Formats: sequence, structure tokens, C-alpha cells
Amino acid sequence: MATPFPTTFSPFKLGAFTLKNRVVMAPLTRQSAEPDGTPTDEMAAYYARRARGGVSMIISEGTWQNDELGCVAYLSQPGCLTPKHVKAWRKVTDAVHRQNVPIILQLMHGGRVSDPRCLHEGEQAVSSSATQSLGWVLYTDSDQEKHDRGITSAWPKVTFPPARALSEAELNEVARGFAEGAKRGIEAGFDGVEIHGANGYLLYQFIDPKLNLRTDQYGGSPENNVRFPKLVCARVRDAIGPNKLITLRLSQDGVDDFTGAWRGGVEYARSVGRALKDSAVDALHWSSFAWSDNRDPKDKTPMPQAIREASGKPVITNGGIAEGAHAETALTTGAADLVAIGRPIFAHPDWPYIVRSGEPYDWVPFDRKYVIKPSYDYSCGYPLDLLRPNWTPDLSSRRKKGWV
Repeated sequence: MATPFPTTFSPFKLGAFTLKNRVVMAPLTRQSAEPDGTPTDEMAAYYARRARGGVSMIISEGTWQNDELGCVAYLSQPGCLTPKHVKAWRKVTDAVHRQNVPIILQLMHGGRVSDPRCLHEGEQAVSSSATQSLGWVLYTDSDQEKHDRGITSAWPKVTFPPARALSEAELNEVARGFAEGAKRGIEAGFDGVEIHGANGYLLYQFIDPKLNLRTDQYGGSPENNVRFPKLVCARVRDAIGPNKLITLRLSQDGVDDFTGAWRGGVEYARSVGRALKDSAVDALHWSSFAWSDNRDPKDKTPMPQAIREASGKPVITNGGIAEGAHAETALTTGAADLVAIGRPIFAHPDWPYIVRSGEPYDWVPFDRKYVIKPSYDYSCGYPLDLLRPNWTPDLSSRRKKGWV
């Protein structure tokens, strides 16, 4: 019997890899690593279960790769810096590869939205420019979240401190950190990396013209705004070679600005796409809450479509895709080559198989509990093996160097 969604379940060649279908697991923040960033067996079980559910590729949760210049973004975030990290990630990649699914490591730097408790003593947050986010740290702002994580202490609202602008010399240090982290990721068994340039984090802070106030070669125009992310991608390509995957994630909004929009709208997106045409990436990854909502009153072209047309690069499109028909529409209207599914795969690891069946399905409404306690593969970890985080509510707390 023919599948009701033929494009969604057709193969696609991405770089040196041929993916079995167009459904990719989106990067999904969980904060379930050891306090020092070491991935856990529970994480291996979580990723293995979703690999078994029918996706063609997995993008890991955001991971820090350097312990300098405020890179670590949030508590219990996984790292890829030490031999201990690499060994633990190998359990994850081995578990996923047993399902014949590739997995890439998302690398990121928090920039001005790093949790202040993740900064070293005496260290200031960094960004493209000297700015301060008006948002606050997420994911512990409800009694239910605290209950599910086993947190019993007080949990105040945590705001972000002022950030300083990175110097050009420091930009090279950050780019080197990404490259070294990518190389360690390949050592850990990953099939490539995603560079996180979206959702409010450091590289986003260069791409977004509202936040990039620089007057040097790294700011002032769309081409200059993407110059640093392109540098990072080039350094990563040099580090991991031509046959591993590199994707770059982009968005208009961030963890501190959920309704954000690029100045210039679709035309700015096209300029970004043109500037990335000669970049070292295999694909661009558009992140949003609804891929067809471009937040531009003057032009209705979906942002991922505009970027795809301007860059000539394959595009992974994320946001508002919860049914097979949603995926098929994005893929057949020129807005995507692949679709990244996030929240539905938290709650339904078998989402690809369910959708491919064509049968009606009573989807469970998404709830944060699926982030904290998702279904997972018992062959890779014990039930309910999630760590109870010892997160301090002391907002003046800072990390000492040498903790990893």
C-alpha cells in the first residue's frame, strides 16, 4: 500500500549520507546530564528509543564545548570537552547507531543568555555587543517542573547579567573552541555537528541585527552579521573533514524573545541566505514555532523558503509540524528538504511510524513531563534513572575554574 505522505517518507541525500526519510529529530533541551556535563545512561536510552521510532537522523540537545568565555548555557547541560564526556557520549552514539540512524552533535555557546550560575567567579557574560537580555532562565518556573525534577529548595526567577562585547581575538578563541568540540564529537562517534546560531544564543546574537551593534567586519550588514557564524563553520569543517555533516541552525526568536522578528523581514532572510551560499555547511536548519509564520507584514514568503532559495542549501524546517500533512506541505511547497520534529517526538517516540501508517491517531497533548521523564529504551538504562539535580537557588553562586 502506498504511503499517504510520499515525499515525507522518501530518501534524501545530505552530504555523504543518504537518509531513509525526511523526518529528523529536532534538538531538545532536557538538562539531564551530570553536574559536570557528563552524559548519562538515561540519555543513551532516551536517544536510542527515538532512533528506534523511525526518524532518519537525530540532532542532539545543545552541548557546550569549551569552559571559557561563558560558553556553558544552563545547569545540567551536557558538555563535549573532557575524555569523560567523550566516553559517555560514545554510549549514546553507539545506542543510536545500533538502530542504523545517524546522529549529529549540536554545539552551542550561551553568550548573553548563559545562566549566571554557570559563569566562573569574576567572569562576565559575553555577546556580539555590550547588551543585556531582559529575559530570564527557563524550565524551573513552575511547581510541576520542580516536582518532576525532584527540586525541593526555593527557586527564584533568575535574570541575565549585562554582557560585554567579544574582541576579535576572543572570536577566534570561541571559533577554535567549536572546532575542537566538533573534533571530540567525531571521536565520540557522532556523524557530524550542528552549529547553534538560533534561539537567542551567542551566534544568534551576531545574526540578529537588533542585537549586533558592532561597527567592525562582524557587524553592520547581513553579510557582516553572519561572518562570525561562517568562520565557526569553516573552522569546524577544517577540524572534521569533508565527509562529516555540518548544519547551521537559524531563527528569528530566542529563549528571551519568543516573538522576535528580524528587521527587514523576508528580505533580510534572503540576504542571510545569500551570505551563507558559500559557507561550509551541508544544510541550514530553520527553527520557529510555526514555519509558515514569517512575522513580516510586507511579504508572506515563509522564512525557510526564502533562505532555501537564496542560499541554494538544503533546509531542515522546524516548527508547527505535528501531523504528516504538515510535514508533506512544508516539503512540497519549497519550504523544506527535511523536517525537524520536536515536541511530538518527546511524547510519541514512534511518531514517524504512526504517521506513515496513515491511520488516525489520538495524539497525547504535549506536556513538559515528557521532557523530564520521556519513554526510553530499557536496554540502555534503568527505568527512572534521571538524576536529581542539586541546583542551587543562590543567584550569587559562581563556578570555580577546574570543575571539569
